[in-house]
Amino acid sequence: MRESSLRRLLSALRECEQAAPGEDLFPRMLSALSAVVDTDVIAYKTLDLRAGQVEQHPWPPVALPADLVRNFTRLFAEHPFLSPLGWPGGHDGPLRLSDLVTRHQWHSLDLYHEFYRPLGIEYQMMGVLGIQHGVLTGIGLNRVDGDFTDTDLQLMEVASPHLSALLRAARATAWLESALAALDALDDTAHGVLLLGPHATARAANRIARVLLAAHFPRHTRDGGPLPEEIAAWLAAHRRTPDPGEPPVPDYVAEHDGRSLTVRLVPYRSHGALLLTESTPRLSVRESDVLRLVAGGRTSEGIARTLEISPRTVEKHLANIYAKLGVTNRTEAAMRVFGRNP
Repeated sequence: MRESSLRRLLSALRECEQAAPGEDLFPRMLSALSAVVDTDVIAYKTLDLRAGQVEQHPWPPVALPADLVRNFTRLFAEHPFLSPLGWPGGHDGPLRLSDLVTRHQWHSLDLYHEFYRPLGIEYQMMGVLGIQHGVLTGIGLNRVDGDFTDTDLQLMEVASPHLSALLRAARATAWLESALAALDALDDTAHGVLLLGPHATARAANRIARVLLAAHFPRHTRDGGPLPEEIAAWLAAHRRTPDPGEPPVPDYVAEHDGRSLTVRLVPYRSHGALLLTESTPRLSVRESDVLRLVAGGRTSEGIARTLEISPRTVEKHLANIYAKLGVTNRTEAAMRVFGRNP
């Protein structure tokens, strides 16, 4: 592989890293690869391994005839890349179609005659970016003339782990952003969410996170302020910025007055985020959710909307909480568990 080709690839990968928050990463990925590997058609594919369903999305977007799309969906299972000897069975790196079958074998397939031949596609190269919840994501490069070279294969091999890491990070960010967006309007969550800033600071935290931190640690954590020393030490010991390519960071667990606070680090933008949940032995999970929302100042109607239950059910949970804690109202319950008025 020439040094100039590697430089072009690294430059293209840096372009991928500049994606704005929430931006669809796949166009950048496909543009990056097509900038260094000559290809007539490039597409990302998703394959549900359990259901046997496949989708492909070419870039730039092009509308294929409906009959070709149906043929592809119906016949994709016979593609050589899915054979036990090929991708994804038993091979981790990218593969060329010619590594698996001869031209004669390729031309004998119904898939070739009913989908690829009408498009003029003769040569292919595939790379797997990852499998999540049984759904495989990969990138396919296609040519009309001239097979992919060893250099093309090497460039794809170098690019794949970087693109895979970018994809995992983007998915984690999208998940957290959607969760935050869904919970943002009225702080509608029974769990704490804290966005980390630089140097182990709390950039932003929702109401429940502030309630839980104030209950479990002597000094209340304010937005922009330092984290509790125990959590800061845990983050430092396990690398504050989560790396999507590394094993998950072990959860931090704090015990206080018979209650257990669990803190989980998840990837989010440059510094990560913390998800906080609490359990109280005397209370059920749902009762704990209700009491946290009470401590956050929520009315019974607001709690009902957040937990998607009826206000009457909320009142029943509150009655059980009062009986278990030996108190008579929500203020006493919040003070008993969280040490604060709702």
